[in-house]
Amino acid sequence: MKHFSILLTLLFSQQVIAQNLYEGVPVFHGAKITGNFPNTEFLFTVPATGERPIEFTAQNLPQGLTIEPSTGIIRGLVKEKGSYTVKIFATNAKGRAGENLKIEIGDKLCLTPPMGWNSWNVFTNTLDEKLVMETADAIVSSGMRDLGYQYINMDDYWHDSTRAPDGKPVANPEKFPHGIKWLSDYVHSKGLKLGIYSDAGDKTCGKCFGGFQHEEIDAKVYAEWGIDLLKYDFCFVPFKKTEALSRYKKMGDALKGSGRSIVYSLCNWGLFNPWEWGESVGGNYWRTTPDIVDVWKGSPFWNGSFMSIMKKQTRLDKYAGPGHWNDPDMMIVGNYGKGKATGGGGKYKGMSDLEYQTHMSLWCMLNAPLLSSCDLRSMNEPTKNILLNPEILATSQDEKGEQAKLISKTNGIWLYQKNLSDGSVAVAVFNTSKSEKKFDLKSSALGLEGTYQAREVWKHIEAGILKDKIELTVKAHEALVLKLDKN
Repeated sequence: MKHFSILLTLLFSQQVIAQNLYEGVPVFHGAKITGNFPNTEFLFTVPATGERPIEFTAQNLPQGLTIEPSTGIIRGLVKEKGSYTVKIFATNAKGRAGENLKIEIGDKLCLTPPMGWNSWNVFTNTLDEKLVMETADAIVSSGMRDLGYQYINMDDYWHDSTRAPDGKPVANPEKFPHGIKWLSDYVHSKGLKLGIYSDAGDKTCGKCFGGFQHEEIDAKVYAEWGIDLLKYDFCFVPFKKTEALSRYKKMGDALKGSGRSIVYSLCNWGLFNPWEWGESVGGNYWRTTPDIVDVWKGSPFWNGSFMSIMKKQTRLDKYAGPGHWNDPDMMIVGNYGKGKATGGGGKYKGMSDLEYQTHMSLWCMLNAPLLSSCDLRSMNEPTKNILLNPEILATSQDEKGEQAKLISKTNGIWLYQKNLSDGSVAVAVFNTSKSEKKFDLKSSALGLEGTYQAREVWKHIEAGILKDKIELTVKAHEALVLKLDKN
């Protein structure tokens, strides 16, 4: 038996290999399957990198849909339910690539974990039209859209001081001078989707007007505005399970009857085990934890440190799958303690780049929504390398939709396993301790037989053959992620 060692001490002593997203032949990324309700507006941007310009074409698009050749944006409306396999081609000066995209027109949305951005953690009450537009531009210019990021989610404080006399929601005219419909048109023109925020109480957590007893009118107006996702909070409500189920279902039913495909995010911070009932009230993903705070460990606001949140994810994997996901909250990658909501008013200094990389690794393994909450307009290189790594993103957007299982905890090492749709296996070896650790990754622990080629997804290198075991060295607070392909 031959042992192979991965010496990860080199990881930060030399520059991490970074793929240039706009060189070479076209390469497809992101979700290979997408869902939409029938007879509602459809929007999907084919995620692909490679030398520009790229020309996109499609075979077997369902009637009612067209693809924009220069961007790969698919738009239109499909009237009837059905499952469609579309062949997408991308051609540039370097070559041509083709890939199948499955379009499911039916009763399920969010068939892979949503990817995008949320305003709350960094910007809180400073949200406005200009920020949303500049963030949409940044998602396009940075390459995030071409790796599968789709959603621009406006959190609390988009509201005017009161509703309109007829009860309709109204946006703050100073923050959103052109209105939400105009803004959604701008976001959609980029091939992206717009999300909005409300609350199951009569007030939001920021004491703006909530959605209670206005569910139908709100859902209808959101649809008219072109909203693609609703995050629904749980402030100013009776903290009872019956109230949670009733209020969330009321809005869920209203969204389904709105005439638009609107993804539904439940945000009750894990109260009353929403993973057990979230799908039954129409939810596509549900918070499993309190709000995340930009610290590794400790007891900040409501015990929302990274490690406290990770501990709450154990044994939730059976509740996740296509169209219904566990949500351990937004990503704090690249915040460095600067978030208005996550930085504790300057109290927290944030986590290290390696810890942010671990954060990204585990969110992908857990099939968590990948909603960045940093300022995408000013990302540094380490943040870009984390958020724009195609190999780790592929473990999130895998069509199988299997959330990683926690296999073992040994000497501070947590071992996660996730089976992928192509027959390969993703493994995360998470060192929770303060010191570097040696770890033997054994095929027996994973229930694998035969030999597997291991690839280290953060260094983009082949990392040996797993037959009986591979000897690993894992840095403190690192999650080493390997993709195992059977030989």
